[in-house]
Amino acid sequence: MTKLAEISLILGLALAVLAFGGAEPISFSIVEILLFGAAAWFLATSGTGTFPFSKKIVLVPAVLAGIVLLQLCPLPSSLFHRFAGREIPESNMHAGYLSFEPYATRTSFLILLTCFIAFFFAQVVSQDRGRQQFFIGALIALGTFEAFYGLVQYLSGWQQIFAYVKKFDLEEATGTYINRNHYAGFLEMILPFSLAWVFYEYAKLRGGRDSRTTFKTLMAKSAAQRLILYLSISVVLCAALIFSRSRMGILAAASSILIVCALVAISKFHGRMGSLLAAAFIILSVCLAVWIGPGPIVSRFQTVNEEYSLGGQSRLSMWRDALPLIKDHPFFGSGLGTFPVAYTGGQTAFLSQFVNHAHNDYLEIASDLGVPAALILFGSILFVLARAIRSSLSAERDFDRIVALGCAGSIVAILLHSFADFNLYIPANALLVSAILGLAVSVRGPSVHARSAQIAA
Repeated sequence: MTKLAEISLILGLALAVLAFGGAEPISFSIVEILLFGAAAWFLATSGTGTFPFSKKIVLVPAVLAGIVLLQLCPLPSSLFHRFAGREIPESNMHAGYLSFEPYATRTSFLILLTCFIAFFFAQVVSQDRGRQQFFIGALIALGTFEAFYGLVQYLSGWQQIFAYVKKFDLEEATGTYINRNHYAGFLEMILPFSLAWVFYEYAKLRGGRDSRTTFKTLMAKSAAQRLILYLSISVVLCAALIFSRSRMGILAAASSILIVCALVAISKFHGRMGSLLAAAFIILSVCLAVWIGPGPIVSRFQTVNEEYSLGGQSRLSMWRDALPLIKDHPFFGSGLGTFPVAYTGGQTAFLSQFVNHAHNDYLEIASDLGVPAALILFGSILFVLARAIRSSLSAERDFDRIVALGCAGSIVAILLHSFADFNLYIPANALLVSAILGLAVSVRGPSVHARSAQIAA
């Protein structure tokens, strides 16, 4: 069953990323069928004793799913007016839905359930260390492909996604994504894992090092070669992210890199060499970016005031218009995936354009699901982040510390990027976030004996 979870999860993520980030409903429906089918087979052929899930882990997905189901339940007029705070639509005079657009909520609910499956499958995969390592390697390989694809687009001007000719973001690297910000969101979640694997390979190299080993024989070892490979991959990922020209993506990735490097320094991961490897990555990434040419990136940051000004057409104006929507439906929201419909009632900016997202995941989720659900969701993510940080500092095995380190960096990056974009509403990125959270939950912390020793020390 572990193999089924591993294969279906890898295939689902790859298909979602390669098919325009899952933004096309038809293409993502294949991923949904794959993961729903795998989950059904898993449940049908597994005994209850094989499930690695505790009640606490199941609680948050169950609560979120329950809120969405409530939004889709037809309510009598008395309850509807009390919960929704508005009159029943003329299309249904006897009962009404809390969701402004039930079809959009049903479609988004299927995506949400798919993400839950990815979350639980990642925990199943983590039961076997070999499969967990292979899964993370597959993520890094997928990220490497996307990075090279994006750099080819940027450097050659070949702005296509396979046979599809791009219509937007024609001067940036976007890989197989339509939008540069979502491409950056994907890469910023992969980069911490490739960087963490640099430290892991060094740990293996240092563990088997002999005092009589020369530099030549050291470089001939497979661990040293893999270290150089992962360092090179990290630099390429960073370069591709930079040339996506996504400002918040670059800032979020830089922050996650600093977090990873700080955790390595605090934990004194194999001494001074860990800090030197981090410094080498930063220097090489900056040198590659400068060699390619940083001018377009600098020009992007020079226009930041235009999109974050207090007046006019800006992201701040969309955030301001979203606040009354949250205030009007604070407890149960307007319905998952209904922001484009509900937003039009109080829209004051971009009146001639269709605003499909709030460009802020926190505001949009609070608008769609209500404030309590948003607090539960992001509070649980912060709890998982704290757990991952703790494990990266105190886990007994180097492998567990490295997995926790990668998870912590990825979660920090996507949480920061969510302040200015809607990566959590892009199916491929939401699927990847769910899998990373599943990995983070499964990381083994220090044993009771180890914690007692730390306290005594």
